[in-house]
Amino acid sequence: MISIIKAFFISVHCIVIAILTIVVSPVDRNGRITHYLSKIFGGGILFIAGVKVTSSGQENLDSKKSYIFISNHLSYFDIPILMKAVPNNVRFIYKDSLTKIPVLGWGMYLGGYIPISRENVREAMKSLKEASKKIIKGISVVIFPEGTRSADGKLGEFKRGMFVLAEESKVPIVPTVIIGSEKIMPRNKFKISSGEVIVKFAPPVDYKKDKNFLEEIRTIIETNLNNKL
Repeated sequence: MISIIKAFFISVHCIVIAILTIVVSPVDRNGRITHYLSKIFGGGILFIAGVKVTSSGQENLDSKKSYIFISNHLSYFDIPILMKAVPNNVRFIYKDSLTKIPVLGWGMYLGGYIPISRENVREAMKSLKEASKKIIKGISVVIFPEGTRSADGKLGEFKRGMFVLAEESKVPIVPTVIIGSEKIMPRNKFKISSGEVIVKFAPPVDYKKDKNFLEEIRTIIETNLNNKL
């Protein structure tokens, strides 16, 4: 029952922020208002759910720079968690079919979030290249390269397609680790629990055209994930 109540208020909160995003989108050319609204969006969801986020490593980041944040993926709550924790003007990649959802989907699209097709590889690559243009103009992007939430908390294999963004934009990569979000909302269960989540930002890694670069980033994330203290 508590989870249903939390879900109701989270839904109302999401709709309100989406409407505000739609309203300001014509005048929000640099995305700063949307960035501010995303902080309210993420913070509001976490407040309603009773989730406290503790983060470390922000001293490694310049809030005025563009980065690609590469993160592990444990829960639907990972997005509001990173909206709260990431200091930069950041956007997420989302499944393109969500754009069709009234209000919420429209808000994501008009807010500069990046729709991507999971069925059409050519369209997916096109979306990633369009996203790289936003990064070059000053927007940071979060990627979950595993492609889906982890079933057991362990780090899965990374999909290489996501690194098209790195190749096109050539901005630094920030290996990012989320710890504990699977306890907030377990996979395949409708339960929203209170609790604490940890986010760890490793120092940015400059992009390099190297066949081992993908594995290098994955190793940093896996090491930080295993070292939970």
